[in-house]
Amino acid sequence: MTDTTEFSAAVNRTDNGLVTQTSRLLANVQNLTSQPSFQRSFPAVIAVIAVGIGLLVYALLQQPERTTLFASLPDSEKSKVVDALKNQGVAVTLDPTTGDILVPVDDYHSSRISLAAQGLPASVPGGYQSLSDLPLGSSRSVELMRLKQTQEIELARSIREIEDIMSARVHLALPEKSVFVRNQQPPTASVFVQLPYGRTLGSSQVTAIIHLVSSSIPNMSKQDVTVIDQNGALLSKSADDPDSILSDNQLEHRMRLESIYRSRIISLVTPIVGPGNVSAQVNLDIDFTRNETTEEIVDPKSTATRSKQTTLDESTDLPARGIPGAVSNTPPTQAELNTSPSGNASDDRIRTRSSSDIENFEVSRTISTTQKPSNTIVKITAAVLLRETVAINPETGLEEAQPLPEKKLAEINKLLSGAIGIDQERGDTLTVSSSPFVSTLEGVSKEWHEVPLIKNLLKQLVTILILSIVALGVIRPLLNRIMIPIGSGAPGEVLVGMEDEVDVDTVEVQEGESLEDIKAKLKPKKQAISADMLDTANTYDDKVAVIRMIVSEEAGKVSNVFKEMISKDMGPS
Repeated sequence: MTDTTEFSAAVNRTDNGLVTQTSRLLANVQNLTSQPSFQRSFPAVIAVIAVGIGLLVYALLQQPERTTLFASLPDSEKSKVVDALKNQGVAVTLDPTTGDILVPVDDYHSSRISLAAQGLPASVPGGYQSLSDLPLGSSRSVELMRLKQTQEIELARSIREIEDIMSARVHLALPEKSVFVRNQQPPTASVFVQLPYGRTLGSSQVTAIIHLVSSSIPNMSKQDVTVIDQNGALLSKSADDPDSILSDNQLEHRMRLESIYRSRIISLVTPIVGPGNVSAQVNLDIDFTRNETTEEIVDPKSTATRSKQTTLDESTDLPARGIPGAVSNTPPTQAELNTSPSGNASDDRIRTRSSSDIENFEVSRTISTTQKPSNTIVKITAAVLLRETVAINPETGLEEAQPLPEKKLAEINKLLSGAIGIDQERGDTLTVSSSPFVSTLEGVSKEWHEVPLIKNLLKQLVTILILSIVALGVIRPLLNRIMIPIGSGAPGEVLVGMEDEVDVDTVEVQEGESLEDIKAKLKPKKQAISADMLDTANTYDDKVAVIRMIVSEEAGKVSNVFKEMISKDMGPS
C-alpha cells in the first residue's frame, strides 16, 4: 500500500511538473499576446496575410489570355509541339473547337523561338525566308533548286489556308529553258492534300487550287496541274473534257428540277396541313440523249430552167485546083476565103453538119434539220408524307395520333397530280400517305457540369465564395477588433467581462458628500464572480485564474474554508 502511494505521488509530481511547464509556456504566450504593440499590429498582419491569400487564390483561378501558336497542324506534328512546350514549362492547351495549339500571350514569341531551335514543326517551313540562308558563290542550278523549293513551300502554305485542308504538298516540274522553241517543254505541277476523315473538297475548291498553282508559275496551263488526296483519289479533271462538263451539268440540271418540283409540293400542301407537317421527295428520270435528223425533200412538179446551150458544127470539102504540087495542095488562106465570091459555093461542098442543145432545169427541193430536246423527262416518281392529326381520346383523356382520312388523301393526291404533271400513261407515280412525326430530335446529351457556361460560372462562384469567406470571416472580425478596443488586464489574468461604464449625466451630487464619495459613484462596478465559472473553464490555467479572482474578492470566506479543512486534518491526529 505504501509503494502504491509513493508511485502515485511520483506520478502526480511528474504530472504537476509537466502542467507547470505547460502553464509557463502558455503564460509566456499570453504575456506576448497581451502586449499593446502586439495587439495593435496583429490584426493588420492577419488582414494583410488574408488579402494576400485571397489574391493568390484568385490569380490561380484566372486563366491567362491565350493566342494561337500554330494552326492546321497534323496530329503527329501537334503532339511533338505540345510535348516540347510542356517540357519547357509552358501552359499549352488545345482549342476544343478547332484543335489549334494555344499558348499564353506572354509566351508566344519565346515558344516559337524555342521550337524553331528544335526544328519544330517540320511541316511549316519558312518559305521565302530560306532564300536569305543561301550561301554566296552558289551555282545557278543550286539557286534554281532553292527557288523551286521556295515556290513549293509558299504554294503549300497558301493551299493549307483553304477550309477543310489539314496539310498540303506541292511538287513542281520546271524544265530548263532552251534556245530552240521546238524543244521547250511546258511546266507541270502536282498537289497532294490531306483532308479530315469524312471530308471532301468541292469542285469549286479544286478549281481554285488549280488556278492558284497555274497562275503562280509562268507558262503553266490549268491542264498541267494534278490534285490528289490522301486516299489516292484524283480530284482534278481537265476543264476542257466535254464528258465531265456534260455529266456535271446534267446532274445540276436534274437536282434543280427536283428542287423545283419539291418546293411546288410543299408550298401547295402547307396551307392544308400546316407548316412543318409535310415532307416530300421527287425523283426525275431525264433522258439527256441528243437526236438530230436532217431531211432533203425533192418536188418534181416544181421545175425551173437554170441554163440553155445550143451548138452547131459544119465541115466543107473544096476540090483540088492548080498545078499539082506541094504549093497547090495547101489550103487557101483566110484572106482568100473571105475574098472568094459566096455565090460560087455550092451545097455539095458541105460534107458534115451536127448540132446539139443543152438545157438545165432546177428541181425544187427542201432540206430540214430536226434536233430533239436532250432534257426530256421520261418518268416522275414522287412521294409525299403528311403528319397525322392529334386528337384527345375521350376514354383515356390522352392525346393520340389519328391518320388522315382517305378522302382527304385522295384530294391531295389529285391536287398534286395536276400541279407537277403526273402522266399515268408515261408511268409516273405519286404516293401520298400520313404517319406520326417525331416531335423532338434526340441528340448527344452532356452532364450539367460539362457545359462550358456552367463550368465558367462555377469557377466564378468559387472565386466569389473564397473572397467572401476571407472578407467576412477574417477581415471583418479584425476590423471590429481594431475599431473596438480590448480591455487591458494583468498578464495571465482571465477577463471575465468588460467593466460597465457609468454615465456622468446620471450621477447626482448631494450636499455634504466628500470627494471620495463622488469618486466611488464614478468608479465602475465589477461583475460578481461565482464558483460556477470553474465548470465553464476549459484549461487548467483558466481554472487557476478564476480561483485567484475569487480569492481576491472573497478572501475572508476562502480563509475560513482553509481553516476548516486544516482543523479537520489536524483533528484525528
